[in-house]
Amino acid sequence: MKNKKNAENNIYQILIAEDSPTQAEQLKYLLEQHNYKVIVAKDGKEALKLVIKHKPSIVISDIVMPEMNGYELCKEIKLNESTTDIPVILLTSLSRSDDVLEGISSGADNFITKPYRKDYLISHIEQIIINSKLYNSERIKIGMEIVFGGKKRFITASQQQMLTLLISTFEAAVQRNDELVQTQDDLNKLNEHLEELVTERTAELSAEIDIRKSAEQHLKISVRIDYCINQQFRRHDYFFR
Repeated sequence: MKNKKNAENNIYQILIAEDSPTQAEQLKYLLEQHNYKVIVAKDGKEALKLVIKHKPSIVISDIVMPEMNGYELCKEIKLNESTTDIPVILLTSLSRSDDVLEGISSGADNFITKPYRKDYLISHIEQIIINSKLYNSERIKIGMEIVFGGKKRFITASQQQMLTLLISTFEAAVQRNDELVQTQDDLNKLNEHLEELVTERTAELSAEIDIRKSAEQHLKISVRIDYCINQQFRRHDYFFR
């Protein structure tokens, strides 16, 4: 089965399954800016109906959704013979170690971590479209039992799907690490800037204190001079009385 494509406008269809209207609209706007036709579903059940009806080129699904979550949606898409070839990208925070295995078990083709970089997401979509023939031709699935997090798990997936998903997970981890390194660099630069500001302000305060001490000293001298002059005038007045 070939992924559906608008022949007249040469536009690929992408279905977004996202229960947050704000995030769905932001993603829809981004994809439309790159000439993709976008269909939006507010939950997994609605998304499944639209997938069967429209046969989009790619499905991008959040994991946490009401009615049917992203894993369940992905499983249903892959179990349906008419939609099994449609690549599914799962949006996740990768906050649990089980996320990777859940993704493999559900048949997901790719992970994108949230919050995602726009260029990163677009490049992955383009790569999936280019490699769509590979996704469609590789059908052999294998089952294996593994121990993960101290628990035995049995997973069934194609070699290509496991490899692609694990690579995308690794890329997401590298991206997250790069972001942490960049954040640390930004914090270091901010600290250096704050230290410079503190040093400059300390110097300014020190100069202000010196000026104030000097002014107070001059004021004391002036008061003393005025006192002496007043005393001289008083003596002069007393002498001429």
